[in-house]
Amino acid sequence: MQLIELDADLKKLKSFARRQDKIIHKRDVLLPKWQPIVDEYLAQVGSGSKPYDNPLFARCIIWLFDIDDLGRALEWAFKAIELGQPMAPGIRREWPSFISDTVFDWSETQGEHGRSVEPYFTQVFNQVVHHWKLAEPITAKFYKFKGLSLLRSTTGDVKPSTVGDVELLQQADGFLEKAARLHKNVGVKTVRNQIDMRLRALEAYGSQETGQEKT
Repeated sequence: MQLIELDADLKKLKSFARRQDKIIHKRDVLLPKWQPIVDEYLAQVGSGSKPYDNPLFARCIIWLFDIDDLGRALEWAFKAIELGQPMAPGIRREWPSFISDTVFDWSETQGEHGRSVEPYFTQVFNQVVHHWKLAEPITAKFYKFKGLSLLRSTTGDVKPSTVGDVELLQQADGFLEKAARLHKNVGVKTVRNQIDMRLRALEAYGSQETGQEKT
């Protein structure tokens, strides 16, 4: 009966032409309706019940990502992977690929506007580089974003020339170097050259200051 009702809700959702109307419907109608049922399912699993393929659980995870409730979305998505929960029907991707692309796109938008991407980016970054076996270009772009994020200003601009912390510059360059090793076309050469120029400038400035102190 729940699957029949879920199918009816999905058909209703498709009737909305505007993406924003779909998001509002997911946030205000569908998730309040179905989340308590998923909470009950997870509580049963946590109490020792055997997990089973639950398309409602998977669908709610997708909706949580859609409404940018990344905290709950990632909590449940990681749980879905742990339980071996299949992806929601109709979506031809595995959980790691879906999660990484979704969170990366969200992080790019946040970063460009100078907004924090934490803790969600790092949660997924750690999975991408340590646990998930994704294609090299995907892992490379995560390393690239991690490096660039260390150089971003509060307005979202990436300008190594404004960074005065040598250790931070070196750390950022380390992430960019890893990105380049994974995928040569990841596009970090220019910013790495800028980092190198900035490090040389800071070194020269430090040498000049030391010379003045001695005199």
